[in-house]
Amino acid sequence: MGSFRDALTESDKEWISKQKVYFVATSPQGSDGHVNTSPKGYDSLRILNSNRIVLLDGRGSGCETISHLRENGRITIMLCAFEGAPRIMRLFGRGVVYEPGQPKFDGLFEEHFASEWRDPDRFKFVRSIIDVELELVGQSCGFAVPFMDYKDERITLVNHHRGKTDEARARSRSKDNTVSIDGIPSFLEGTDSGLVQAKRRASSAMHAMVPWVGGAALGAALAVAAVRSGLK
Repeated sequence: MGSFRDALTESDKEWISKQKVYFVATSPQGSDGHVNTSPKGYDSLRILNSNRIVLLDGRGSGCETISHLRENGRITIMLCAFEGAPRIMRLFGRGVVYEPGQPKFDGLFEEHFASEWRDPDRFKFVRSIIDVELELVGQSCGFAVPFMDYKDERITLVNHHRGKTDEARARSRSKDNTVSIDGIPSFLEGTDSGLVQAKRRASSAMHAMVPWVGGAALGAALAVAAVRSGLK
């Protein structure tokens, strides 16, 4: 029998912290496009409080999760027991992506992940931190989930990025992480869509200044007109 609650309980937190793998699901806005599910390991989930978790996101061959989050913010994290008592948990929420160099990323990384990932070679794997505000917590039986024994983490992906130069990683990001398979931009730094976002921010700033600049120019013109009128 499934159950739902508004927040994580202490029992939920303890159980989640013991899981070795979780799954992240996102989708495009609307009825079109492809739903994406990504498996995650590397002890990359941290619980901040009963309604907030953060995920350490690594570099990969695509950008579905980030593209979807930046389009609509919806995300579901699923965990299931492969040993011990059966259980499935689904964490429904809204996610925000922070990249290295942004203040939010730097603060969350330093507090929750730096001890394991500060080494420059290991850090090459890190792409972002996903900050998730939980809206609903679901639990179901998990009776059909098989038993499986945990052996070890795969270090292949970390080693793959450790051996890459900055130039090679930049080329890979531009090639593989610019848009989702449905063409939704990731706006990741170093991609064409990231450049578009930077230009949009600059354009928005300019538009915000236009009324003030225009008003100042109009005021100056009226002042000059008044002076000229007084001289006649």
